[in-house]
Amino acid sequence: MKIPFLLSLLGIFHLAIATSSSNCTFDQISPSKTLTWCPCSNGFFCAKLDVPLDYQNPHLGRASVPMVKYPAQTNSSDGPYQGQILLNPGGPGASGISEALNNANEIQAVAGSNWDIVGFDSRGMWLSEPNANCSANNTISAENITLYSRSVPRVTDEFYDSFIEFGKELGERCEKITGGQRDAGPHMSTATTARDMLSIVKAFAASENGERASKPSHLLNYYGISYGTFLGQTFASMFPDRVGNMVLDGVVSPAGYLTNYTSESVYHLDGIIAAFFIYCHEAGPSECSYYTGSTPKDIYERFNQSFVQLDPRKAEAENWSNATDLEAALLTLKVGLLSAAVSPFSYFTLLPKILLDLESAISAQDIGPLANQLSTSFGDPAPGPAAYENPEWSLGVMCSDQNNRLYNKTLQDLRPQLQVLESESIIGEIWSKAVLGCTGWPIKANEIFAGPFGGDTATPILFVSNTYDPVTPIENAIASAPNYKNAQLLTIDGMGYRRRTVKTSIPLQPTPLDICHRYHVLIVFPWKPPHIHIARMEADILPYQYAYFERKKGEEFEGGRVIFEVGGKRVGF
Repeated sequence: MKIPFLLSLLGIFHLAIATSSSNCTFDQISPSKTLTWCPCSNGFFCAKLDVPLDYQNPHLGRASVPMVKYPAQTNSSDGPYQGQILLNPGGPGASGISEALNNANEIQAVAGSNWDIVGFDSRGMWLSEPNANCSANNTISAENITLYSRSVPRVTDEFYDSFIEFGKELGERCEKITGGQRDAGPHMSTATTARDMLSIVKAFAASENGERASKPSHLLNYYGISYGTFLGQTFASMFPDRVGNMVLDGVVSPAGYLTNYTSESVYHLDGIIAAFFIYCHEAGPSECSYYTGSTPKDIYERFNQSFVQLDPRKAEAENWSNATDLEAALLTLKVGLLSAAVSPFSYFTLLPKILLDLESAISAQDIGPLANQLSTSFGDPAPGPAAYENPEWSLGVMCSDQNNRLYNKTLQDLRPQLQVLESESIIGEIWSKAVLGCTGWPIKANEIFAGPFGGDTATPILFVSNTYDPVTPIENAIASAPNYKNAQLLTIDGMGYRRRTVKTSIPLQPTPLDICHRYHVLIVFPWKPPHIHIARMEADILPYQYAYFERKKGEEFEGGRVIFEVGGKRVGF
């Protein structure tokens, strides 16, 4: 769990009160059925919205939704005040308040300074009340060929069993602590959070700012990332007439998420790993110390020679003395490769040294220290808070949304799913850890939404995707967009999962926010008729020089923002 960050949030606001008597802290705010904002820190405003604990049984009790607002600028050069944009950064389990504190100014720069940017924490987590906090000290001991054929080393069953056992222990603990009807556990589903968003919209519409907003204040304006796109699609499917300007970035497949979370997710994971070999080759030996041969494939072959020697299954079967060290090294390396695929900006520059150290460890026949080094770089992969951030928050949402379909399943039951992941990526099994805990999660949600997903939304939705996204592939956006009337798709020809601008010494590619903010886009040809079109963007950033922007043919990029007309209504912010 990110308890230190939770305390730092409170600490930030306590610091604010020391410098200004007018500032408030979250622990001073009383939940209100109206949006009552108070200044809290660095230009932000804070509030707690009072909502039903259970919308299907409103007499059961009350809950509070904590919110942070980065306000629109007075007399904005972007025009009259538009309203508010709600954020969800993904997870499930990530903090919307943290997202606003860290990125609201960047999002506002793209959307327009005449928008309020509002982050909120979802049910049961972070600063929301009641809170599901039941994983303290719940840890388990950490003791523990080619890309094309998938003839690659795999982790042993101990990896899966450790996460399954962790999930069982956590589930038993959480059922006792937070599983009652008046506790957070039964009220953490995405459907409940969607209803909370509607409550926020209703409260905003009734507020003074809602009355003066240029956009219809009874509609939800929303930016969701990753899991936040599932939340957005849930809201749009439950309340299509309440959808305002909605951007869904890094699209999760509703069917895949509800089935087992891992389906329809890692199609392009190996493609991004392979891109490292291409970048290393293009950079040359002066910039990439792992460079070898004359082609990217030569660099890959060098990697594979080391990779295939980390074979704990063979070591275990043959009783090798270093079997445990091989398991630890392979596991941490695969976690590292996943991190690199998710955030190539941050991690590609680290890989040459790591892979050279792997060669040295194998040559010295001393693989143990390498695992410790990789853990320092990428984190401890063993079950527990280090590898399983906010486990009760993630599982409380995800397992509930799936109607606890994996509860009490065994490793043998999960074999088909794990085999699919292994067939899709050389590190595919690592992605399974996110859902293994659901085998032990017993708390059922009072309300879930399982579809159908789609609808005639009041405003067309904008879906955003990278062509090479390691865990939320573009296929999900292509499949989802047609389910919503006049929805559009913005495709960035690039790779990675994070949608943030990251400073790096080697520029790799623009992010969607960079593209929307800096470049002028012209239409060149249609694609996927009748309503999705591709445009070409000229950008002097290698190796990806083109991005694709789908919209009506003939329209130009307006003001450097994601804005265009479909059926007389604007899409984007």
